Amino acid sequence: MLITSSNQSMDIVDLAQVPQAIETLARWHYDEWQQLYPEESLADFIADLRASTAAIPVPSTFVARENDVLIGSISLLERDMEIDEPWTPWLANLFVHPDYRQRGVGKQLIKHLTQFCRANAVKQLYLFTPESRSYYETLGWTLVRRQAYKGQMVDIMVRAISAEAP
Repeated sequence: MLITSSNQSMDIVDLAQVPQAIETLARWHYDEWQQLYPEESLADFIADLRASTAAIPVPSTFVARENDVLIGSISLLERDMEIDEPWTPWLANLFVHPDYRQRGVGKQLIKHLTQFCRANAVKQLYLFTPESRSYYETLGWTLVRRQAYKGQMVDIMVRAISAEAP
């Protein structure tokens, strides 16, 4: 997928096409979310990303690049929380580098993942967020419940993947 605007172009590609991005993404993800995964090391984050480069739909990771510069990521995981619910799959690792935020990159990554889910017959998608509930609600996500998780209150959300929705 290639998105162009003025002098810049952004593309979104499967992480398997740019495995050299794994360590950078793992560092970004570790720095951003390590408090939610205190038992995991940077090496675990690297291993999880490597696992998402296999030729299967779940897990998968996609990266956004602008003029070949890595600017963000999004993943589709079987599970993203240790809870006693059978819910699957999960949107995870939505991350946009701070220098590229507020430019629609996150929305484009979510749109790309939603299209990928639709193409792979995924009927609904879950996520959890400690602080971005209103953002996801504007994109069609619905709150399932709010709960304590790893020392924080998080919102668990769901979105149906329909044939019409972007």
